[in-house]
Amino acid sequence: MKEIFEKIWKLAEPYQDQREDDGHARTSLEYALKLVETEDVNADVVIPAIILHDIGYSQIPEERRMKIFAPDASPAERSGVQYEHQVEGVMLALKILRQVNYPPELTDEILQIISGHDTRKGFISRNEGVVRDADKLWRTSKQGFFVAEERAKKREAERFKRMEKGLKNKDYFSTKSALKMALRDLKDREKDAKKKK
Repeated sequence: MKEIFEKIWKLAEPYQDQREDDGHARTSLEYALKLVETEDVNADVVIPAIILHDIGYSQIPEERRMKIFAPDASPAERSGVQYEHQVEGVMLALKILRQVNYPPELTDEILQIISGHDTRKGFISRNEGVVRDADKLWRTSKQGFFVAEERAKKREAERFKRMEKGLKNKDYFSTKSALKMALRDLKDREKDAKKKK
């Protein structure tokens, strides 16, 4: 990897992997490095863009940025967080690229890619296509697949907690016996769900 890319990585590293996705930045970078060898793209745009693409999440409070995975979050809430991380990412990426005196003509395209990498329909360039491909390849990587499984387990646990809370609402059941039965059943369903995994 070029020395300038290493400098960008070092400056961006404290802002990486802010959604309980340790390894996302490094894994996406590894995929991008492979893709630039096989695709007709500009590595001087693709590599900084993939390094910097998700650093904006670091600028959003944790509770809000994690809404993106909350089963009860509305589509508007999720897309709001996506847009916000892109806006924050552009500002932080510009700061980092200026610190390393990155060429302005390359910086413009990098920032444009970051500004819509999760929400834009279509691609502004082949460079952006490769950045977005490298980002998505994380999902099928060994580490990304494991993170997705862990999130699914967490959502399942949250679902059982929400159901239990709802069952305990004073107006839900008219008898204590029904509540006891429902809570016992819910515990059994939770055990069943764990056995399936």
